[in-house]
Amino acid sequence: MRSKMELSDSLNFAGRIFWKGKLQGKDVVVVESGVGMTNAAMTTQLLIDKYAPERILFTGICGAIDSADHIGDVVIPEKWVTHDYGIYNKDGFSPESLVVVLGNDPKERYIMFFTIDKNLLKIAESCAEKVRDKFKSIRERIPEVRIGGIGTSGNSFIDQKEKRGWLKEKFDAQIVDMESAGVVQVANINKIPILVIRSCSDLAGGSGSSTAQEELKQFFKVAADNSAILVLELLSLIE
Repeated sequence: MRSKMELSDSLNFAGRIFWKGKLQGKDVVVVESGVGMTNAAMTTQLLIDKYAPERILFTGICGAIDSADHIGDVVIPEKWVTHDYGIYNKDGFSPESLVVVLGNDPKERYIMFFTIDKNLLKIAESCAEKVRDKFKSIRERIPEVRIGGIGTSGNSFIDQKEKRGWLKEKFDAQIVDMESAGVVQVANINKIPILVIRSCSDLAGGSGSSTAQEELKQFFKVAADNSAILVLELLSLIE
């Protein structure tokens, strides 16, 4: 993304470089979130405090959970949940809602699922077919764009079939990553419209004889490129 920008300025703050400039004719700031929920949430709040963005587009790779999602597919869930926030008791682990304050409303709320902006989802739907011909293939298959459903995040890389099954059973999740739920939570609290675009680099828990880590090493570059292709198309349609 940065290589395609017309750069005008950069700021190194708290270990993150915020690149400012134009992309697809739009004024943008591009920053790498860092790995994990804390890094991603911190970077998102810094971005909001320093630049007051009108919208946030968050993109990267993920692990597929739902059997309909294949390596390389770009998935855009409509809501996100943190899968490792909850209570351990004699019966095991139980996910719980987070206690948050939204915007200037002083009332505390219990929220499990944080939401994506509906207008940005509509724009994503309108450009889904346009970008498919531009996608790089994986195993001779042209990846698809899948919009809707649930994404889930936590501070662990999932490479276990049992955990993949648990995420599907508990949340009916499409995909899993290590950042997006935290980013969407911060955006919702600050009332900034957000869209998350994730490209499947692996099947959480692996497939066949391959582990998720092996699949990630093999496919992450193509998955990331396809995700970037969709982001660029989205930017061109946003007014």
